[in-house]
Amino acid sequence: MLKNFVSIEGVANVSEFPTLTTLDRYNQFEVEEQVTIPAEKPEMEQIVSVMVEASIKNYYAIATPTGLKVIIEGELKQKITYVANEPTQSIHSAMFITDFCNFIDIPLNLPSGQNVLNLLQTLGITLDDVISVPPNIIIEDFSISQIDTRKAKKCTILFAWVRVNALLATYLPA
Repeated sequence: MLKNFVSIEGVANVSEFPTLTTLDRYNQFEVEEQVTIPAEKPEMEQIVSVMVEASIKNYYAIATPTGLKVIIEGELKQKITYVANEPTQSIHSAMFITDFCNFIDIPLNLPSGQNVLNLLQTLGITLDDVISVPPNIIIEDFSISQIDTRKAKKCTILFAWVRVNALLATYLPA
């Protein structure tokens, strides 16, 4: 993908988009940040390319007053390649790792007078059994703009999804 003369690798192709079912829940969110090229590296004249990758490092379910949430903790790895702001215009790169934390909401239609933990107990499952497979994540979009010779502003749009345990199907809103 080429955006504003910067080559960007790591954004999901349409063919990589998930096919969601009635048991899948998702969240879309952004990670905005400003990064600074380390002092030991030369200043930037122009950004040439960015490679970006998202991964989920940890996840767990929690009970809420209206249902469940799957908390996802992950990281963005980003490698920025740039032309140095010097007469030789040599090519350099800098690596940045950014942690993120977000959640996927799983609202439930709870029976009258019952809370989430009671419902799970009735179904014979625990919070550890709420999802049937680990959450997944893709990068929907990425943008970067150079602020000055040391700093750049980045915005990553992420799409995370999870499949809910089929025992909860009748309690999921349509």
